[in-house]
Amino acid sequence: MTQGEVAVALGDKKGVARVPSPHSLNALLCKSASVIIVGKKTVENIAGVKSKHALYDIDREVVLTTDEILFIREPSTMTPKEKALARKCECGRTRIFPPDSDECLSCQRLS
Repeated sequence: MTQGEVAVALGDKKGVARVPSPHSLNALLCKSASVIIVGKKTVENIAGVKSKHALYDIDREVVLTTDEILFIREPSTMTPKEKALARKCECGRTRIFPPDSDECLSCQRLS
């Protein structure tokens, strides 16, 4: 999905109180280690000007199911209850660890 497509999907999703601005959404997507750029897509705006937008996806080598998304989220996107469960991993990332694990999901899958 492009950044715009992510914003539309968030807007259509029930339970999302406020869709982030394009700048904050871009910052969230770029800062997450588990969100990767997989290509580019040409997008035409209302005035007919074409530009290339990055296509984002979750790192499929780390995240295998939707239930595992909880374990890759950045602290800035966590709820207060999730932040209380989060711990700092040896790799330096603050994450919620999978059950019965002493390291984050990224360290488990990429090592």
